[in-house]
Order: sequence, then structure tokens, then C-alpha cells
Amino acid sequence: MIKKLQNLKKFHKIYKRERYLENTESLMNATTGISRAESKRIKEHALSSGGTTSLFNETFHFSHGDAFLHLLEEIFVDNVYKFESETDEPYIIDCGANVGVSILYFKKRFPKAKILGFEPDENVFNLLKQNVAVFDKNNKVEIRKEAVWTEDTELSFFSEGGVAGSSVVDYSKKNNVVKVQATDLKKYLEVPVDFLKIDIEGAENELIFDIAPFLGNVKNFFLEYHGLIDQPQNLGDILNVLKKAGFEYYIKMAADPIKFPYCEESKTSFNMQLNIFCYRKIDKKNK
Repeated sequence: MIKKLQNLKKFHKIYKRERYLENTESLMNATTGISRAESKRIKEHALSSGGTTSLFNETFHFSHGDAFLHLLEEIFVDNVYKFESETDEPYIIDCGANVGVSILYFKKRFPKAKILGFEPDENVFNLLKQNVAVFDKNNKVEIRKEAVWTEDTELSFFSEGGVAGSSVVDYSKKNNVVKVQATDLKKYLEVPVDFLKIDIEGAENELIFDIAPFLGNVKNFFLEYHGLIDQPQNLGDILNVLKKAGFEYYIKMAADPIKFPYCEESKTSFNMQLNIFCYRKIDKKNK
């Protein structure tokens, strides 16, 4: 009899949970901005064709369903760009803005923030432009259809359609090469910057050394590092640049492309993918 009662309680608990999930399936998740039902729809029916969704009760355009859901998870759930600011109007530079999920995150965290975003892929930029027009209520966001680089020039760019467009790697193996305008990032780092984000799919390996003399103007710096296949690894050199610029840094795995480094494995475009969080050490004595 006791066992039957225990089983009944167990089944009742399961039933309550299933009914709860069923009743809340269409409710917006306060963290991700979309419901579970909508997340399933995007994943199942809009993997590559793109579309629109209601994100935090506003219309939001995306280019690739899986990529969009990945960005939501990384940015709004994992809070990969979370930082503290001494002002409610921080200046943020977003290199690799994609469709604007990161910019939306910054705006929700700091509504008065002044943000400069760069996105070179024309198709993705057009979606970014539509999104910014909706959620930038106080016209504090400037977006530029440009790649960030070591000089003002024109670059060949591998357009991927999701989050992996790059000027150095054809990640999708589609050989979809387009010409894009590139701008010298140094000229934007001549003033104090509260947060600098660089996620440019491998191009950071050259860019970081060019902007090194200006990193002293940056308070917080997020760098996604991509180790390029068949090229010398330079992570140590990059960390030395960060140290020389006065940053403390913390490193997390962004992706795990090689499971068994000692074995011969078929490799993707990158042999390493890391999130590097760079920040200034707080002098508590003078606080």
C-alpha cells in the first residue's frame, strides 16, 4: 500500500510538471525573450531561410535559425558580455554585430549606452539595420556596413549567412566570396571605450597586433580567439599583447573542435576557439 501511494505521488508530480510545461509553452521566457514553443518553431522550420520572431515583445529579424538560437543562449543565458560600468552611458564598440542580438543585450543592460556596431555582410547588415530601428528607442546606436581591419580598404569576405562570415576563413565551404569595405579600427580607439567586443572569425589574429598601442583606452575587452588550421598558433603572443596593455584576462572554451588532440582527426577551420575576457584590475585601496 505504501509503495502504491509513493507511485501515485510520483505520477502526480510528473503530471503536474507536464501540465505546467504545457500551459507555459507559449509564455515568453524572461531571460531569452522568446517562448519554448517559438524556439522549437525557429529550430525546426527556419534553420537557414531566416525569418522573424517576437523577441522581448518586439519584431526581430534573423538570418539563420540555429545561429540565432545559439546567440540567444550565449548572450542572454550565459551573459557572455556582462560587464559593470561606472556610468549609465557607457561607450561600446561591437565588432561583428551580426543581426544585433549583442547590441540588444547591451541596450537592455544600459539603455543610455552609446554603441558603434560593425557588420560587413550586406544581407546580415540589412537585418541588423531593421532590428536596430525597432529597439534603439533613443537613437544611441550607430551601425556601419564595414569589416574592422588594419586600414581603410576593400577585403574579400566569405559570406556564410549565420554567425561565421569571415575575411580569412571559408567556414561553410560554400566559396561565397563577396567584396566588403573595411575600416581601420585604430581611429575608433583614440577615445576611451568602456567595452570593446571583437568576434570576427579569425581576422583577430592579425588585427589585435595592429590595435595593440590603443588598447590602453579600453576598459573591458571581449576577444573571441580562433586558432587557424595550418597556420602558426599565436595565442601566446596575443596574451602578451593583452598583458602589456595592462589587462587581466580569463579564458573559457567557446567551442571544442578537436576532442583528441594527440590523434589524427579531421579538423574544421579552427583548431581552437576561446572566449578571452579582458578587464582592468580594480585597485580597492583607492576605491
